[in-house]
Amino acid sequence: MTHSKRARRLRILFVGFQDQDNLGLRYLMSAAASKGHDVDIETFTKDHKSLVARALRERPDVIGLSLIFQYMTPQFAAAIKALRDAGVRAHITLGGHYPSFDYEAVMKSAPGADSIIRFEGEATLMELCEKLAAGEEWREIEGVAHRLDDGSIRATKLRKQVEDLDTLPWPDRASINYEGNDQPTASVLGSRGCPWNCDFCSIRPFYEAQPGKLRRLRAPKQVVEEMRALYHDRGVATFLFQDDGFLATGRRAREWAGEIADLIAASDIAGKIGFKISCRSDEIREDIIERLKRGGLTHVYMGVESGDEQGLKNMNKMLKPEKHLEAGRILKKAGLSFDFGFMLLEPWSDIRMTRANIDFLDAFVGDGWTVASFCRMLPYSGTPVEKRLKKEGRLKGTALEPDYSFIDPKLDLFYEWMLVTFHERNFTSQGLCHLLRSMIFESRRHPLAERWMTVEETRWLQHIAALTNGVATTVLKSALDHIEATPLEDLSPADGRLAALTDLERVEEKRLTDQISTFFLDPDRQARRGAARRQRLSGGFARSWTFAEADWETRGLGAREAR
Repeated sequence: MTHSKRARRLRILFVGFQDQDNLGLRYLMSAAASKGHDVDIETFTKDHKSLVARALRERPDVIGLSLIFQYMTPQFAAAIKALRDAGVRAHITLGGHYPSFDYEAVMKSAPGADSIIRFEGEATLMELCEKLAAGEEWREIEGVAHRLDDGSIRATKLRKQVEDLDTLPWPDRASINYEGNDQPTASVLGSRGCPWNCDFCSIRPFYEAQPGKLRRLRAPKQVVEEMRALYHDRGVATFLFQDDGFLATGRRAREWAGEIADLIAASDIAGKIGFKISCRSDEIREDIIERLKRGGLTHVYMGVESGDEQGLKNMNKMLKPEKHLEAGRILKKAGLSFDFGFMLLEPWSDIRMTRANIDFLDAFVGDGWTVASFCRMLPYSGTPVEKRLKKEGRLKGTALEPDYSFIDPKLDLFYEWMLVTFHERNFTSQGLCHLLRSMIFESRRHPLAERWMTVEETRWLQHIAALTNGVATTVLKSALDHIEATPLEDLSPADGRLAALTDLERVEEKRLTDQISTFFLDPDRQARRGAARRQRLSGGFARSWTFAEADWETRGLGAREAR
């Protein structure tokens, strides 16, 4: 093969959500750019006109789509069909957790797709582009799924992980408008993988599918250098670590995380930046939290998931509820804001476990330090939960939107009522949970010099969060008590007692939301906030949450007839 043939530059258009910077796509972009290819990114939307028009105008050689959410497969398939119907001839490939596990289902849903890049994608994408640029056969490279001539779908052998993450170029962030925000906020990644084996999560199955370690760490110096570059070159002062478990792997991880904090504290960005991490509650210890706080830790997201001992066993979390309570005490003592994931219901829940979970929320955040949000466990593709439900014959719905019934049919009715009652509060960007998360984050922001709220205002917000949580748990308990005490044949979604509880929750939500709006829009507070150039509620911390994922939960509204 001649040099000129190999030297051909490809035009590659990446397509996906850009919440939280979508580091998965941006690492792929930088990898492709490092090999001399021209790269750009298009935000995925339900309206495919912009994507099609751009593809026709720019004529990319490769279009790579990042399919993050399982239930959105039909929308991605529709986009691919629209591209093909318009005459776009680019090689179309997909990647992400769901396509990696269920590549056959995705390719059958999207007959216009040429390939799927499975699991970690940088090396596979680079070899795919090399073959396409040279006009060579690409179907035998490792890590892809593709269609054979007879229409069947075949997956090749998976390739090894990238052993040294520091060999990867930093994510391509050129198209991100950090400077357009009052408080520029960037996502960063210090590691990949997770050693924990929670049954509801696809992260470990994703990373252990390929030969390699369950968790790989970047060099702390490299992580801090990337943060310094983002601060000095792009004005970024808030960093969201997207690591699946920032403190996972015990002492090794705590020392690694502590070194990152120490390097920040000794650098020229000390006292000028704040960062968020995610971890399990049993990884939180007072010494490491204080060390991280000196480097700028300002917020923690905890994977709590359940406050019932049996529920935690069902999830294979390998801890007890007391660890959650201890972690909460440590974070409160440190003055840090925190949030947590919580699945009030899971496939093996019963009424006792559900009541224990509600009581746990009272004990954990009844004081209003943070707002209590909750949902139901979903059986994601590739997880042990999905496999167990299949084995028990309880997995329902479709491959793209799997579902299940509870063992106790009364919990089916409780869940449907819960979803309707708390839809706006838990799952929308205008709901109480989102508004309070954002404002509590601002009220406890570190360093202290960057806060614009007074101590009294912070206490008032905590009071409002306590009222919000108290109303929610009272309504949940009352509904569960009523459902438990009423014969199943006498229960229905139109039950008068349940409807009254829904009305009570909504009235209280509106009252508390109005109080928050009045508080926030006060001219004096707005002046203080503006003078300090704090982030808007639509930016900063808000960017650490994506509401596309919550859509799957809310799609259950009135759509569970398949039982």
